[in-house]
Amino acid sequence: MMTQFFLRIYDYASAHRRLSAAVLLLFLAVVVLLTARIHYEEDISKFLPGNEENEQYEAIYKQITSQDRIAVLFGAKDSLRQVPDDTLEMAMDYMGRRLEQIRSIRDLQVTVDAARAEKTMDFVYRNMPYFLSPADYERMDSLLAQPDFVHNQMLKNRQLALMPMGGALMQTLRYDPLGLFGPVMQSLKGLGPSEDFQLADGYVFTKDGKRSLLTFHSPYGPSETGQNALLVQQLNGAMAATMQQYPNVRVSAIGAPLVAVTNAQQIKTDSLVSVSLAVVLILFLLVWHYRRLSDILWIGASIAFGWLFALAGMSLASGSVSIIVLGIGSVIIGIAVNYPLHFLDHLREVPGRREALREMVPPLLIGNITTVAAFLCLVWLDARAMRDLGLFGSLMLIGTILFVLVFLPLYAKASAVSPRAIGSSRVRLPRVPYLLPVVLLLTAVLGYFSLRTSFDSDLSHINYMTPEQQADMELLSSSLPDRPVYVVARGATLEEALRENDRATDKLMALPQVERISGVGSFLPSEPKQEARLARWRQFKARYAQSLLAAVDREGRALGFSGEAFGAFSELLTQRFEVRAASYFSPLTANAASGFILKDEAGYKIVNYVTTSDEAAVKRSVPLAFSSRDISNRLVEVLNNSFNYIGWVCGLVVFCFLWLSFGSIELSLLSFLPLAVSWIWILGLMQLLGVQFNIVNIILATFIFGQGDDYTIFITEGLMYEYATGRRRLQAYRNSVLFSAVLMFIGIGSLIFARHPALRSLAVVTIIGMVTVVLMANYLPPLVFRWLTTKDGQRRPVPITLKRVAYSLFSLFFFLGMMYGFMLPYTWLYFRIGKITEARKLKYHRIIQRMAQVIVRRVPGVKYSEENSVGETFEKPAVIICNHQSHLDLLCLLQLTPKLVFVTNDWVWRNPFYGAVIHRAEFYPVSDGIERNMPRLRDLYGRGYSICVFPEGTRSEDCSILRFHKGAFYLARELGADIVPVFLHGAGHVLPKRDFMLREGAIHVEIGQRRPAGKTEGMDANERDRLMSRRMRKYYQEHYAALCATLETDEYWAPYRRYDRMYKGEFR
Repeated sequence: MMTQFFLRIYDYASAHRRLSAAVLLLFLAVVVLLTARIHYEEDISKFLPGNEENEQYEAIYKQITSQDRIAVLFGAKDSLRQVPDDTLEMAMDYMGRRLEQIRSIRDLQVTVDAARAEKTMDFVYRNMPYFLSPADYERMDSLLAQPDFVHNQMLKNRQLALMPMGGALMQTLRYDPLGLFGPVMQSLKGLGPSEDFQLADGYVFTKDGKRSLLTFHSPYGPSETGQNALLVQQLNGAMAATMQQYPNVRVSAIGAPLVAVTNAQQIKTDSLVSVSLAVVLILFLLVWHYRRLSDILWIGASIAFGWLFALAGMSLASGSVSIIVLGIGSVIIGIAVNYPLHFLDHLREVPGRREALREMVPPLLIGNITTVAAFLCLVWLDARAMRDLGLFGSLMLIGTILFVLVFLPLYAKASAVSPRAIGSSRVRLPRVPYLLPVVLLLTAVLGYFSLRTSFDSDLSHINYMTPEQQADMELLSSSLPDRPVYVVARGATLEEALRENDRATDKLMALPQVERISGVGSFLPSEPKQEARLARWRQFKARYAQSLLAAVDREGRALGFSGEAFGAFSELLTQRFEVRAASYFSPLTANAASGFILKDEAGYKIVNYVTTSDEAAVKRSVPLAFSSRDISNRLVEVLNNSFNYIGWVCGLVVFCFLWLSFGSIELSLLSFLPLAVSWIWILGLMQLLGVQFNIVNIILATFIFGQGDDYTIFITEGLMYEYATGRRRLQAYRNSVLFSAVLMFIGIGSLIFARHPALRSLAVVTIIGMVTVVLMANYLPPLVFRWLTTKDGQRRPVPITLKRVAYSLFSLFFFLGMMYGFMLPYTWLYFRIGKITEARKLKYHRIIQRMAQVIVRRVPGVKYSEENSVGETFEKPAVIICNHQSHLDLLCLLQLTPKLVFVTNDWVWRNPFYGAVIHRAEFYPVSDGIERNMPRLRDLYGRGYSICVFPEGTRSEDCSILRFHKGAFYLARELGADIVPVFLHGAGHVLPKRDFMLREGAIHVEIGQRRPAGKTEGMDANERDRLMSRRMRKYYQEHYAALCATLETDEYWAPYRRYDRMYKGEFR
């Protein structure tokens, strides 16, 4: 139907060429305009699969780790020397002044603001009752219980006062002359820089003092690489100027925005180099193969049309597309190039463009539909870039196939120059006896390893960083806590979040596995916690305030301190404190605690860093807790689910479309088998080579199904063409497939030179996959197709089908089940229990008869009929003769009467399945000789048993009546028995002599008129037997011909006509 559709389009378009050209140009103008509107993105994180829970964790994690922060590091240019601190500080100041000129940067911090730090400390001291914990009160009680504690502490203060002191120390003496609040102030330091850094004159240095740093924030997210690239240019200029001003200082920068820019630039560079290399090599190969410029131009036009069509579709669908998707799109070109390539090659094989189109529509359209369906499976994945890739790939293939089937036949012309074939295409794979065992063994081994498929969830492995960036990132990463558990409290308002945080921290403090909790819970108490703390403070004041104030004043005056020296401490003990709103603590939340409080549209989140020996216990105790390991683990889980989805859904979709297109389950399995085996090989080889799947190269599944099914479809179409027409065409199809594969290897193989790990991993995995697919596509379909259609080098009269295999296996297992599940055990018991009388023997024969009736009437796909118009009852024994066609003949006769025995050949007599049964049923082998068998047969005849003989002696291959031997007639004469002719029709069609599988059909059994034993006077006995055999054969021939004329109707031959059309497709 689709063939006729495109042929009608061709007929109309070829008659209206100007209109067709105008439509093409108008369409191109529209897609170019749409393509010009599209926005390009470069964010690798778009490939991250997302679900609601994982996205929540990632959003919090990004805020915690300040993904927009950039750190500028200063150190010695010569690693063997150390730059003086003052030189680094001057370099930082100079760099800071240069950065201040860049208007886009935010929150530049060259030094820690000492005034701001003092204000923060002052706020904490003046509001100390809000921050004291029960442990602090226990400590203060313990100190104040010591004799002379105030006197001794004031002596220390006197000694400190005589020394040069900074502002922070003077502030401490004013507010805390007795050192009661030290632990609180120590906790405040936990909100500041990491312990791996130190402050010197307000500048941040590493712990070893060799390097210093300043920080600022980019106003753009990591995904906005275009804007960040401009920022990087300005930053590089400032760093270069600083290093020129201070030659001994090395300046570098690191941060997520910088890494994103580096990735984008490397992707562009790699893509340009890879594409340029691929274009040069592919053009060279095309020129070598086609030797005509117009063919190359038509291939390029087909790909360009598909590319523009895809970009226009993306512009309408989402308005943007990832640069990485376009980079991977070069791989999709390897699939799309098949369409014009195969059409142009086929145009040389047939006379005329219309005929080429007619023969090419089925394979091209089937391959396109299945590949598009495979790519569309990506649209339902969680990662946006994966969805874009699925849509882009589908649209590009649709655009290319439309151009090839609609416009290319109008303008492309067949060349008189024969294309060159790749030499290896003439090399045939070894025949089955040599290669098949190796393939089966490798499939089993690689299948075992494929069960261990692993995924790499570490995004750093698919991000590109320069060596300098890697070193700087390691330096900053070393300052972070060692895999803390992030416990997050949420609320619509800050107060709600604080109360939730109180409940969470109370539970965590009760866990013995928790070693440390870092957060703002102590410095930003909720209103209920404020009430509790202030109540405890009032108790403390009532007990100690008066005595402490008096003692401090007395000891201070005695040591020379003025009366106002400790006025702040006095004010703290006399001041009245009240419950405050959360906004009251803004001096803390805006400065030291800002990194622990997150705000978004949903409300507030308060983060606690928990160090614990048992993560699971923490996660069970609070509603929201996770670690960086959880994000990786969840990514692995989502990757695994996506991988299974791609593998199973793409496989199922491709198989279903193959089935619908071919209309044959056998051809669908034949085309799908190389894909399934290739997938096992790919997974096994990846495991053996240590190659892992990641968020980018996981799309290999779609690519394998997309490219692989094109190859197998073409090979299958070539096999079908040869089978239907008898003309050799498979090698031409193989040449096209191999040439397409070489082009694809060049296109994808060029990515192996990429420095970006995402692109390189894609190339490595795809090369492994496509080498396997090409090998399997060229080996398995011919192997299986020839098994289905030929035997011993000759064409099968009836090809093997899945239904035949199923029917045959069902019948075989049903027969074996009857024999081993019932008949053989029953026979063993029956003849060992009780006395074997004539009645029991007859009963045993009746069981055999019923079993034969059950089996014959349940052969799947076979209708059974029986005619006994003469009313034969078999009450009187006779010699039964029958034409011999099939292994089914024996069962057909056994079910006629229980009193029936056979003279069998040695193969039947020794049969392992039912040999024991026929022994007990008193069947005897011909090889025992007539002298030995005649007494046995005479005894059986005397007991009323008929004896069945096949006078032909062997099964007829073509169902004709063969020469009759005289043994049956000799036996009838010796026994004086009547002869009962039985005619079998159809058994030789259902299960012929040279076939081992059932066919659909009908079996008819007809019982003829009994013929009495004749007289032998006046005629030699041997002569009479020969005469009887000739006459009976002639009678059989005439009657069998009449049966055939009656039974062999159109309905009877319908299954065999279907068999004749099998595996011929459009070529029949």
